[in-house]
Amino acid sequence: MIHSTFSPYLIKKSQNTLLKTCFVLSIILSSFMFQSSLYAQRKGKITKEEKQKARDKAAQVIIKKNLMEFADAYSKLGDTKDVKAVMKHMAKDVTSTVVTFNISDRGSVLNSDYNGFLSYLTKITRTKGLKIDYNIKEVLKNEVNGAIGIIIYVVEYAITKDKDIWSKGTETVSMVFRNEKQTNDWKIAHYSVIGTEDERIKGVCSCELYKSSTGVNSGNYLVKTIVPSGKNYSSKVSNFEFLYENQSGKGGKRTIRLGDNTYKWTQTGDIFREKADGTQGEMVAKSHPNDEILAIMSILKYDIYSENCTNINLKR
Repeated sequence: MIHSTFSPYLIKKSQNTLLKTCFVLSIILSSFMFQSSLYAQRKGKITKEEKQKARDKAAQVIIKKNLMEFADAYSKLGDTKDVKAVMKHMAKDVTSTVVTFNISDRGSVLNSDYNGFLSYLTKITRTKGLKIDYNIKEVLKNEVNGAIGIIIYVVEYAITKDKDIWSKGTETVSMVFRNEKQTNDWKIAHYSVIGTEDERIKGVCSCELYKSSTGVNSGNYLVKTIVPSGKNYSSKVSNFEFLYENQSGKGGKRTIRLGDNTYKWTQTGDIFREKADGTQGEMVAKSHPNDEILAIMSILKYDIYSENCTNINLKR
């Protein structure tokens, strides 16, 4: 006879243990399914937020790319004359505020719009030999929140004319980009600039004239000229002497003396620098045939300070 190795007691005990184990497993399984359900619900909410964050991150890349394209087109404008390549980054309702401090620490504020910036770019293209080197050194902030993006950067610029440096400086620029709904393009809606001029070699000069003496055949002027000279402006003082061959000052030889320089001022207004032997040298400028002050300003602008003055404003 074959006998079972399990007694009724052991069989019953085993059944109870199995029931308890199944009960515990069912609780664990239920808990797991509940947590999975919560996780799935929670995952749906996070995904929506993360999708927006992902869109904002992607927009940051686009905005920075647009900024670099803008800077490159602006820097090449003197060569390409391609105004559209710059303006395509601007919204039609763009506004701007530019605050600039020159080498004398004098500030100026300029508020502008789309047409104002377009006019400024057009002037650059029409000025022969003028170039602006626009070099972004650092991006301080690039942040997007939905349809608005803000990028802040530091730029160093150098303005040259016929390869001669006119001025150098540094600007901190804040640009607000806006996503255009119709085209999905990011455009510059506003920009603010705070700039400091670090160096100015050439620019607008100013002068004051004092007529020190007047004779029948002569006239003397003491002239003070303010000239950009790198890190600041310099004050230069000159003495102009007009000598006339005839007492009336008309119809005869007219000579202008300025230090070691001697000029011939013709009846047609042409001004020639005389050579050391007294013969006529190169033509310096074409001025007014009879106005002594305009003759002085022509000599200052086109000869004495030709490397410093783009124009001279007269303070009377």
